[in-house]
Amino acid sequence: MSSSQPPDLESPSSNSSPNPPSSPPACSDTSSRGLLCGTLTILAVASVVALAANSVRSSHAIDLQRDYFPKLTEVSTPDGTGDSTQPPGVTGTDPGDQVPTEPDDGIQRISFDDARDNFNSAEDEFEATGESIYLFVDARSSELYQESHIPGAVWLYHYESEELIEDLRPELEMAFFVIVYCNGGDCDDSLHLAADLSSLYGIPTENIYVYEGGLNQWVENQMPVISGSERR
Repeated sequence: MSSSQPPDLESPSSNSSPNPPSSPPACSDTSSRGLLCGTLTILAVASVVALAANSVRSSHAIDLQRDYFPKLTEVSTPDGTGDSTQPPGVTGTDPGDQVPTEPDDGIQRISFDDARDNFNSAEDEFEATGESIYLFVDARSSELYQESHIPGAVWLYHYESEELIEDLRPELEMAFFVIVYCNGGDCDDSLHLAADLSSLYGIPTENIYVYEGGLNQWVENQMPVISGSERR
């Protein structure tokens, strides 16, 4: 009895065996990783090109060490907090309250309200005692003084002050508030005279004030004036 042989099974050939699946490229366009990789590659190339172009520019090149966004000077606010949005050299915390700094010339200036209050105090003192620690000084010419001046003001023309100062020195030295004025506006005679009173004639600087609004502002506010050479 013959035994049947099992059919020969063909051995799988090495040439016919299937290849293992390969991994997709790291920057495959069909994957989210590929999109991210491509974006980063473009950014890197653009950065290199930009830095190279900036380094060879002869003008308007970007200084990589410069701080182009410096912090503004911090200004204290009434509630004790700092406000870094306000530029230095400006007073007031509200933009509408910003006031320019006075000129740094050592001359004290007063407003119309201050001049009016000092005038009222001077008149009250003079009526009660015949003298006053408030003294208004008219720095304009004799013609303008005689045309109209603030009651009680002495005449001390800036350009003739050397000839006039000695007669007025006792009152100037007694006064605690020497208030110098001229017409106001573009008139600088009051500023010049105030400087001379301090530097040339020895009147204490802290006692000298300039009413910059002058006689023009005084009249606009319907304050009293008198004419002639008499003070009152």
